[in-house]
Amino acid sequence: MAIVPVTEWPEGASLGDAEVDALHVAHHAQPRQVLGCHRLKSHESNEEGDLFVFRVWHQSLERDWEAEDLEVLLQLEGVSPPVPMRRRCAWLYEAVLRLPADWIPDEDDAAQAPVGGVLRLPRYQVLIPEQDHPLHDAFGYVGFLLAEVEIDQFQSGHFLHVADALGCHCVCAGGVYGLRFATWAPRAVFVSVVGDWNNWDGRACPMAKRFRAGKDGGFCGLWEIFVPFGELSDVPFGQKYGFKIHTLAGTDLVKMDPYAQEMEVPSDLYHSPVFNASVISSCDDSYRAKPFEWSDEAWMQAREERGQVNTALLQPMAIYEVHLSSFRRGANGELMNYRDMAKQLVEHVKALNFNWVELMALAHHPFQGSWGYQVSGYYSCYSLLGSPDDLKYLINQLHEAKIGVIMDFVPAHFCKDACSFGDFDGTATFEYEDPREGEQRQWGTKVFNFRRNEVRSFLLGAALFWADRYHIDGFRCDAVSSMIYRNFGKSEGEWIRNEHGGDSNLEAVSLLRELNNSMKEFWPGVIMIAEESTAWEGVTSLRPASSSLGFDLKWDLGWMNDTLIYLEEPAWNKPSNHDKLTWRATYMQNERYVVPLSHDEVANMKGSMIEKMGKKENLGFYERVRLLCALYGYQASGCGRPLLFMGQEYGQGREWNCYQSLDWHEGEEPVRRGLCVWLSDLMAVYKCHKPLHMGDDQPHQRQFPVGCKSFEWVENNPGACVIAFCRHWKGERPVMTICNFGSQYHHGYTIGSPYWGGWEVLLNSDDGRYGGRGGGPGNSAWIWSGQARPDCSDSLTLDLPACSCLVLLAPEKFQEFKATRPPAGINTTDLSCADVEYGLAEIGF
Repeated sequence: MAIVPVTEWPEGASLGDAEVDALHVAHHAQPRQVLGCHRLKSHESNEEGDLFVFRVWHQSLERDWEAEDLEVLLQLEGVSPPVPMRRRCAWLYEAVLRLPADWIPDEDDAAQAPVGGVLRLPRYQVLIPEQDHPLHDAFGYVGFLLAEVEIDQFQSGHFLHVADALGCHCVCAGGVYGLRFATWAPRAVFVSVVGDWNNWDGRACPMAKRFRAGKDGGFCGLWEIFVPFGELSDVPFGQKYGFKIHTLAGTDLVKMDPYAQEMEVPSDLYHSPVFNASVISSCDDSYRAKPFEWSDEAWMQAREERGQVNTALLQPMAIYEVHLSSFRRGANGELMNYRDMAKQLVEHVKALNFNWVELMALAHHPFQGSWGYQVSGYYSCYSLLGSPDDLKYLINQLHEAKIGVIMDFVPAHFCKDACSFGDFDGTATFEYEDPREGEQRQWGTKVFNFRRNEVRSFLLGAALFWADRYHIDGFRCDAVSSMIYRNFGKSEGEWIRNEHGGDSNLEAVSLLRELNNSMKEFWPGVIMIAEESTAWEGVTSLRPASSSLGFDLKWDLGWMNDTLIYLEEPAWNKPSNHDKLTWRATYMQNERYVVPLSHDEVANMKGSMIEKMGKKENLGFYERVRLLCALYGYQASGCGRPLLFMGQEYGQGREWNCYQSLDWHEGEEPVRRGLCVWLSDLMAVYKCHKPLHMGDDQPHQRQFPVGCKSFEWVENNPGACVIAFCRHWKGERPVMTICNFGSQYHHGYTIGSPYWGGWEVLLNSDDGRYGGRGGGPGNSAWIWSGQARPDCSDSLTLDLPACSCLVLLAPEKFQEFKATRPPAGINTTDLSCADVEYGLAEIGF
């Protein structure tokens, strides 16, 4: 090794003024080409070696050490003593040395980079006066952070592990810990990583463009950099960061990281902030030495086994929908952490006998008033309630209690505010460029560009990321209708037809199909649910038809709307609206359903659930509670998985407000407490009796040995506001539900019975246990079939209290005592059934 005096430096060894100026305004096109260690190729080598220039660019070199007669030293690997460097300008020190020709190898071939990338380690450090630790030069680490195969997958739209490649991750290179950053900004001119550790100065960490391998390799839209820090303790976990982007328009933007795994806590809950920074996460399980310790192995294994044999949908699903930040708060109204609320949530859900929760607003959203549906952090949990590990703890506790977890996933649109990733590189990046495609004006959001493969990788990767890192058991995909219809919520002239002249969004359809197929392949047993409000055919179809989407379940919003409209009517007008209760039977075999009473129905000036009961006749409070009991009984015992939003278990009086806790004190009132007990017993019966859930998806399929359908009408009396139906599943004892939605008490009401013998009363909502008046047969009573009716050979005579629901269990030997003339509803011959793919052993083959 020989030091070359400054006077003997060859031309071009010291960085030119134009390059220095570009670095100082963070506008250098290729900083990696001029910074770090480079062989001076213009100078001929000799037997003593080649000339190498070292250019170190760092904030710590702002101070003019030379003016203070202090030296910045270059410490070469295996060479002593260190070499003094020359100050070129603020931030930049240089040195030229003659070293053996093989001191650094030739440039790496990008095509050979392995998955996860490869870095050639620097063979030098920089020693700065008055600093205990050496400076590690970011541009001394030469190589590639992304493999060519990863870029291929990203650009093909099917990079399922994109979360491990893009974003910010802590890695160790040659014993030096640092952060690797990668982002996608295809039309950006320059990109820098900025954050708390570099004072948000865009000059400090300019990112390098990633070009594809080969002679004709072009820019792939990706930018990358490795920022070294030293020891693990030196890595600035918890500090904020973002990307400073210089756009084609000549402006500078600071944007959050779309792939960030943690986000800054929003400063204002009532407004969207101007900027919401990303946070360097210490909870990145793919890269940290000690990932989160889960203890739900038994749950996960059982879930996978059910998925592999296609029996997941045969299990009972009683779903409790929760908005965590308004579920429960501290004594002074303060928010509770994910960990703090875990015990209370688990105990409450178990007490109500729900076995699933649907958690709203898990992904990060800067504006709480959006309820979590204007997402900015698709790879980050909602920071207001804690860290990723805190959320994992909550989910782990739910799994240990045998409670499944569904998350609201929003692939249709995203937050358009400046604090999100809209116009990420200064142009439409993640969204469609034409506002007729790229904006959902009724919600004030941006629409994802489902045509762009990099966006498809982003969305597919996000869902699989949550399934992997957070052990999510199901995804309720929000606003699917707005994805699959180009004219959703738009007037003529505000949307663009597809290439065939139609109104369907073909690229969104293919994305949803790919999402559902990928989830089934990689995470069998995870349930995919569509919130879809139209008559689109094949939402839950498994067949490869052009319209099939491949979801497991669909929200039946038609049932919700029809049922609530009916129950709002005054008693005298209910008979003319009775078809709203029975219409569902004409289509319920077409798809597989969740029957929801969700947050959407108790907010935005719609009133609470209890306010809807008898709304048009101004029913008294007590009668409203009784009618709510009947509604829940009808919901749980019909075809479909019941979903109930929090607070409705005790009939909260006011509508839901996302900014305040539920009114838990109301649940202590005797009448409301009875409603809670009714719901708990109802869900226990729903889970225990197989006919109430195992035949949900084949309501018209005959169940043997008796040959009755999974769902059979027994009574349909509009004038009396009474309906009754019977549920069957193979050889299990059938269950009959009788609902009286009217305000009249029916004494000695006679109803057709499909079986002769004694029927056991499982539940009567008017029982004193539930705050009722004690009308009708009590719980555990027996009702014996009696004389024939004109329309059937056997009948049951009982008192039906007003606004009530009774659930009866068929005689134990029902197979031997089938009515010779069953009720008229039993005689239908329609044998069509849903498109179901279950394990053969479970359906009697």
